[in-house]
Amino acid sequence: MRRSYISLAAGIVLALVAIVVMRLYIGAATGGVRESDSDFTRIAVVDRDLPGGSVLEPAEVHLVRWPKESVPSGAFTDIDSIFQGSKTSDDRVALTALVRGEPLLRSKVSGLGARPILSSMVADGMRAVSVKIDDVSGVAGFILPGDHVDIMLTRSIGNNSENIVTDVILQGIKVLGIDQLASTESDKPVVGRTATVEVTPEQAGKLALAQQAGKLSLSLRNSSTAGTEEVSRIAVSDLIAGRKPQPVRRIVRRVSADAVQVQYGVPERSARAAAR
Repeated sequence: MRRSYISLAAGIVLALVAIVVMRLYIGAATGGVRESDSDFTRIAVVDRDLPGGSVLEPAEVHLVRWPKESVPSGAFTDIDSIFQGSKTSDDRVALTALVRGEPLLRSKVSGLGARPILSSMVADGMRAVSVKIDDVSGVAGFILPGDHVDIMLTRSIGNNSENIVTDVILQGIKVLGIDQLASTESDKPVVGRTATVEVTPEQAGKLALAQQAGKLSLSLRNSSTAGTEEVSRIAVSDLIAGRKPQPVRRIVRRVSADAVQVQYGVPERSARAAAR
């Protein structure tokens, strides 16, 4: 009986020792976490998903604990610095789409009264140019910001108003916006009156001239299609099934001892008649 009491007492002592050791271990672990608080700071993140171009409100931003060694460049460590100096409620705008919990960076927020949000989306060396479209030339509104298109020009050539041709003048052009919509988050068709595209300076000049020469239309490309293709000019005569366009020739006439005259675009039979 005495042995049973001794065994019970020994078990109780061992249990108490185990409890004390466990509490000391947990205390050391939690104490280590508290000691590492100096390695953390607080940065601003957004409270909800924000499409690009959204007005940023103070209520949509809060501070979270963040490791100092991994703080993103341009992060805000207090909310007041984000809106400091703003004069109106819409002075701060999200330049890109933001997701809930994402750190708010200076490069993603417009400055004081900044309005040229689209300028941040234009690549270096490129230009943003707007062209007129309608529900037909704009593919019934299914072209959205971020898509790539080919641009076609339909015009009359020569003195014959019925001699209408269509040429693909630019291929694989990125669409930056439709009307005032520049967000790539939109997933609904937008029937607009203008499409803003990203082009080189030379292509910008071509578009400006093309808008004066005829009517522009957009052709939506597959998102995985890249590069350019050889595309022939399409004339009214090509619309007739089974009819092939007449081959064209050039005529070279000597008009003097030191001068010649070259005529292009003459149908083959007309060229033979003129050569006689």
